[in-house]
Amino acid sequence: MKTVDKMEVLHSQTAEFILQGEIGKFLKLIPDTFIIKGSEQENGFNQGYAIRHINRKDILLIDVVEKETLKAVKQLVADGYTIKGIILSNSSVYKNAYADLKTVSEDAGGAPIYAHPRNSINDASYKPKDITAKQEIVKHFGLKIYDLPGNGGGSILIYSDINDGMLFTGEDAIGSNYNIEENTFSRPTMDSKNSEFGLAESWGAFEEPFSYLFPLHGKPGFNLEAGQQTDILNKLSRIQS
Repeated sequence: MKTVDKMEVLHSQTAEFILQGEIGKFLKLIPDTFIIKGSEQENGFNQGYAIRHINRKDILLIDVVEKETLKAVKQLVADGYTIKGIILSNSSVYKNAYADLKTVSEDAGGAPIYAHPRNSINDASYKPKDITAKQEIVKHFGLKIYDLPGNGGGSILIYSDINDGMLFTGEDAIGSNYNIEENTFSRPTMDSKNSEFGLAESWGAFEEPFSYLFPLHGKPGFNLEAGQQTDILNKLSRIQS
């Protein structure tokens, strides 16, 4: 994870930069925040993220558990970084893991794995820690965790106020496909009306300012102004009749 100059950072805040980036390599988007492309999907590819602590040594991984990303994770450990934790934003991320969670943890230098307590993860090798409880890692990285309804169990939003506000949405907001000009966000299709209403209500209650929105699928949002943030939240909280 090398340091890049301001012009490189500005260039990196585009969908084109992410598209051109190599699968399984950490790409710097904004200061101390990286994206990594995982397995290719029908509508693009899975996306994980890494946040580097201000101490320049500690790393937090978000939804980085696929075989395509394993080499990069091991390289972090080899380079002397300490992976303080791996957060799974929802249960579907676990389904794409390259191995059982015990192995995933060991390959990341023994990093603890966190998830929503109401999950559908069935892994006899390892029980994820409850990320909605008071965990030191949340304080260490200055995060806020929001508890949301999800498909097949609960899901979370991860919010950081660094870089003028970053929101990691997992599957709870889906970005536009990379092959179209539009850059907007939508809610996923839910298994039940109750979950759909619950997710819309949660988005309607969200009040933190964010300049960046980083989803599990689809194009991220960069340098979002107040009006754009309002438009995104209005769309995510709207119930279709």
